[in-house]
Amino acid sequence: MRSRIYWGEVGHWRAGPKEHSFAYPIFTFALEIDELESLSLSPWIFAYGRTALFSVRAEDYLPENGTLRDKVEQALQREGVSEVPARITLLTMPRYFGYVFNPVSFFVCRDAHDQVTALVTQVNNTFGESHLYTLVCQATQSAHTWHFPKEFFVSPFFARKGDYSLTFEGADEQLGIRVDLEDNGEVVFSGRLSGLSYPLTRRRLLSTVLRYPITSLLTMPRIHGQAIRLYASAKAEIYDKPEPLNEYTFRSHQNLIHKARLGLLSLLKRCR
Repeated sequence: MRSRIYWGEVGHWRAGPKEHSFAYPIFTFALEIDELESLSLSPWIFAYGRTALFSVRAEDYLPENGTLRDKVEQALQREGVSEVPARITLLTMPRYFGYVFNPVSFFVCRDAHDQVTALVTQVNNTFGESHLYTLVCQATQSAHTWHFPKEFFVSPFFARKGDYSLTFEGADEQLGIRVDLEDNGEVVFSGRLSGLSYPLTRRRLLSTVLRYPITSLLTMPRIHGQAIRLYASAKAEIYDKPEPLNEYTFRSHQNLIHKARLGLLSLLKRCR
């Protein structure tokens, strides 16, 4: 079994209007998608396609139909990639007691020589939308950086403009991902995800629950807490959510929280 789990940290930094940063402990699963249906773990601890303590569902990822492998291959084909990945690893936080919100998930595609050839990245915002950035590269076993324009509205405190630089240093033993957003040649935002790798075993999963008992449930509250700080102390400008730019933005699972967030942003903007 090649699936792993990372214990690590996620951090954000922004330049203005007032410099602001934070970091939180986090865990991330690295799931080999061809192993998902045969992982030898207790069925109540981890499950694929059904309810368990930790679970993964294909409908949470990518807009296409079929299995996760089918969806990734279709995303690559849209970018003109005909070679089928020998190995696809999903970096994500799974559902926890049936609930999850992943700001971003990565499908790491590798060839028969275990070299990275593409990174299919799904970004989710808190308005019930998702966007795919399918990033292709020459096969490499070292760190690689992709440069691409911002096409998706993520935060109400950043307009949909600028360019991303995404550096992936992932390996089986250690994970390192960094994303910088540049506007007019200056870095205005930086996000990072890092972690150390452990075997995905029942014992490790139970240890994860003890170490991070409510981390999965805190993602959305932490996002809103940091947003309130930015609004109240940094007086950050609020931008209206634009209509999707292209077909790579799609509707995800919009719920009452997403709809209430849109209403709250409209109210705050009127108050200011």
